[in-house]
Amino acid sequence: MLSSPVVEGQVGRVRVAFIGCGVHSTENLYPCLRYLADRVELVATCDLREELARRNARYFGFLRWYTDYREMLGREELDAVFVVGPPQMHYEVGLECIENGLHVFVEKPPALSSRMAWKMVEAARESGRYLMVGFMKRFAIGYRLAREVVERGEFGRVTHILTKFVNGPYSAIWGLEPPARAYLVGQAIHHFDLARYLVGEVERVYAELYELDGERFTYAVTLRFENGATGTLNLGSCQSWSKIDEYVEVAGEGCFIYVDDMASQVRYYPRSNWLEAKSYAAWNQGLFWEANHLPVLECQSRYLRGYYGEVEHFINSILEGRQPSPDIEDGYRALRIAEAVWESAVTGKPVEVSY
Repeated sequence: MLSSPVVEGQVGRVRVAFIGCGVHSTENLYPCLRYLADRVELVATCDLREELARRNARYFGFLRWYTDYREMLGREELDAVFVVGPPQMHYEVGLECIENGLHVFVEKPPALSSRMAWKMVEAARESGRYLMVGFMKRFAIGYRLAREVVERGEFGRVTHILTKFVNGPYSAIWGLEPPARAYLVGQAIHHFDLARYLVGEVERVYAELYELDGERFTYAVTLRFENGATGTLNLGSCQSWSKIDEYVEVAGEGCFIYVDDMASQVRYYPRSNWLEAKSYAAWNQGLFWEANHLPVLECQSRYLRGYYGEVEHFINSILEGRQPSPDIEDGYRALRIAEAVWESAVTGKPVEVSY
């Protein structure tokens, strides 16, 4: 059952349902809704496993729970739905929710292929509803600071982005084979989106793939952006899941900013901060930010790593009547880059990225 759509300036709260009660959603997304009690009404949860739907409804304060999402959509008055599970579910259930006139949040990746994601783009446009994709790294404190710095006039033009995103062994998943291909869609897609977020549109990729064995491999990926900047991405699964190795460095004109582990440390070395001493330029100490680990909301992992930010952004976008970002078209473009990287790795040739 559809509710009257929430419009800009409307007094009230967004009526929310949540489809999917797995580990990720329960640990990282559901808890964020607690801090938005003034903006959301928690209507219902849904999962194929009744015990999980009931558990999350009771623990997080939803009114009811279901095991059939179609039954839930038919009975409840809703404004928005979170759909969090495998990409096949994001695609099928997300499309159905959009076609029923609801705003939708789906986890990344939004679908298994860019072709499927484009159908979601078209459905969202036709319905006039929002379809946001959960690229939470855009909301991580370190990357938000980097974006703010990059957009300053003093930073000049972005010239290069250097990233590393390496974890432990990665298996084939969602029917995607081999594991090295599945990894691009399921994991590396985060940094494809970050590259667009911090630099701009990617127009060409070249990738080298080394497979140590089926589940351990490395990628060396170079990017050319439409604005002329270049990029180097170190991706792979030859290290450890106990500590994902991640950093991002963005260079401007005579300056750069470095982000370690999304939120642990940020260093900015601006052009204007060089000190003259005894006729030579002294070492630039830069500007330094480090996470404060006091037990308050701002310092919890969900906030630092972007989960709270993406959930809040989705709800605020509905209340304020503005398109959320990243949206489904961002998801489509990130998938196009992933597909181009795989094509380049297989063919050994540079690949132009068409959108």
